Amino acid sequence: MNNCINSRADITQLGTILGIWAHPDDEVFSMGGIMAAAIQNGQTVACITATYGEAGVQDESRWPANQLAQIREKELENAYEILGVHNHHWLDYPDGKCSEIDEAIVVQKLVSLIELYKPDSIMTFGPDGMTGHDDHKTVSTWTTLARNKAGSKATIYHAIHTCAQYDALKELDAELNIYFNVEQPCTCEDTDCAIHLDLDDTLYDQKLRALRSMPSQTEAMLTRFESSLRVSFGVEAFVKF
Repeated sequence: MNNCINSRADITQLGTILGIWAHPDDEVFSMGGIMAAAIQNGQTVACITATYGEAGVQDESRWPANQLAQIREKELENAYEILGVHNHHWLDYPDGKCSEIDEAIVVQKLVSLIELYKPDSIMTFGPDGMTGHDDHKTVSTWTTLARNKAGSKATIYHAIHTCAQYDALKELDAELNIYFNVEQPCTCEDTDCAIHLDLDDTLYDQKLRALRSMPSQTEAMLTRFESSLRVSFGVEAFVKF
């Protein structure tokens, strides 16, 4: 893993980190451990979330659709409290409709936030959106356009699954259809990742507690597939754009 960021100490190389994601839980699944490690290192971490994830109704009796945006807003606040994240911004766009938003307007919003935080590293989805979700793909496009328009020198990192993670997630996908818009996500060998953080027990526990604090989004996944969670979510991998 030459030049690969793969330890708590290496995370300092990312400098100030800005995550730009589509839904509450995207950032916790993708970079919860990285955020926690960076904050413990004394780095600045900020995140932007485009939507409240209100379209992802899982159990209407427990999490009514007409209350889901507020429920998920609170869940993300709880997760961030566990991870130590205190810089967060909502874009307030409707879940599932990101591609319909005026691109120029949202890119300018992101430019303003990039100028505010002056990140060294920006973390988001790749062009495929990992699951093929249109919101994920749109956020990826916005991020690149905004970084370029801002004239920022920040490195963009795209979230990816390692081959081992994908193998561990196949059973989960068969039941919950997590890769609902693609037959198979892009994967990466461990040695080809720009970031490959195998979370130590403390970081993994912190991330798992953050995920469990978002039950309307994560409960089914975390309870049904507990035996494979360490492999599935105990590694956070990114490729450099």
